[in-house]
Amino acid sequence: MNVLIRPATPDDLPLLASLEARLFAVPWSETALASHLASPHALSLLLLEDGEPAGYLLAGFSPPEGELYRIAVLQEKRRLGYGRRLLDAFFRAAEERAVYALYLEVRESNAAAIGLYRSVGFREIFLRENYYRNPTEAALVMTIARPKESV
Repeated sequence: MNVLIRPATPDDLPLLASLEARLFAVPWSETALASHLASPHALSLLLLEDGEPAGYLLAGFSPPEGELYRIAVLQEKRRLGYGRRLLDAFFRAAEERAVYALYLEVRESNAAAIGLYRSVGFREIFLRENYYRNPTEAALVMTIARPKESV
């Protein structure tokens, strides 16, 4: 199987909107996705398996900090290391932009995602109550500082 991670472009907007609707209880609108894709501070990555979409990542950078907004892998493609591959690409892009402090929010109940984030070095810093809707749930805010020498 051939796996490729490439930048998402405005031409990918319908695909990203479809994946958002499929993978998130509260998906980003096409307008929000289009705005993200147009931002010079954004990172938008699409993961393809044998030419077919299997996941994506959306992030933003404001050096020296960055934030992971979305990372998603199709249910049937999970546990194949695709999330880690997307995170590795996120870390490389952060380094290229001189970003060394990274943040994210994750549903408190999302044990699989929390495990993945911990495995690459993220740590919990606080809980943001009632952050998510459908269902209402707290967000665990996590961070990782990547020293320049180790990236």
